[in-house]
Amino acid sequence: MLVRLPALLLFAFTLFASSLVSAQDVVDVYILSGQSNMAGSGNKSQLPEKWKATLPSVQYWDGTQFVDFDPTTLNLNGGGRFGPEVGFAGTMASLQPGRTIYVVKFALSGQPLHAGFNGAKWMGEEPGPNRNTFYAGTSPEDPNIGNHYKRLHDQFTKAFAALKEAGKTPQLKGIAWMQGEADAKQEVSAVNYDKSIALLKSRIEEDCQSGPVPFAMGQVLPHVPWMERFTHRAEIRQAQADADMRSSSDRAIPGVWNVPTDGMPLLADTVHYDTTGQLMLGTSFALGVLEAENQMKMLAPKDDAE
Repeated sequence: MLVRLPALLLFAFTLFASSLVSAQDVVDVYILSGQSNMAGSGNKSQLPEKWKATLPSVQYWDGTQFVDFDPTTLNLNGGGRFGPEVGFAGTMASLQPGRTIYVVKFALSGQPLHAGFNGAKWMGEEPGPNRNTFYAGTSPEDPNIGNHYKRLHDQFTKAFAALKEAGKTPQLKGIAWMQGEADAKQEVSAVNYDKSIALLKSRIEEDCQSGPVPFAMGQVLPHVPWMERFTHRAEIRQAQADADMRSSSDRAIPGVWNVPTDGMPLLADTVHYDTTGQLMLGTSFALGVLEAENQMKMLAPKDDAE
């Protein structure tokens, strides 16, 4: 016994130390995606000084590697433009000091979510292969997965692989989604937008092997009057409101947090957010993800031993 005791203690200490290292290596990843208002219409030259600072605690996926988040130099949207990622990164860094987060963004202007679209063209309600849409399919083997979801999947898969290669364990912590203007142009896609969101959320979670995570969704088309081409603006906004986990609707989706955008300043086109609006949108996304996370914890089943 006198000989084995130190060996047992050493073994126990090794396991304990290993568990601590593993816990320290787990890193939080957030996915930001959508169409033009996620791509961004903010003007970098108009950024207030407060928002220009480099944020080493926020690592941004530039398509090939993670780099320190610097709003003034990163090619966020065509060089001179930026999207909600600036407000998101700054707010998350302020609210979680001492914690490093990893941000993966992928956005395409003017692109739909519903499976019935192929770019701007409506093909009919049923899904089809090789369409330009964010439709995530019903499984990883679904032949009708949209081309845009494939590209989004490629980005977060590469980002996760880079973190693993660096000895880290990536964990998806939340999703920010700004899209829906394209889907407001057809009745089927607008009325069923909540179903499209539920599928998208579950498929990203499945592909990231994350389990349920917060999904902050920006409500579309706040301007009144809205442009005529958004024929089903009322229906899609209602579907978004019903999808919110707080809505008490039978269409509510656990973890989905609808982010109101009414009052956020827009460009003259009345669709896209200006510099201040983009900062407000990103800030609201960060708050929405954190609020949804806390709400999910409160609603989670309690351990009987507690």
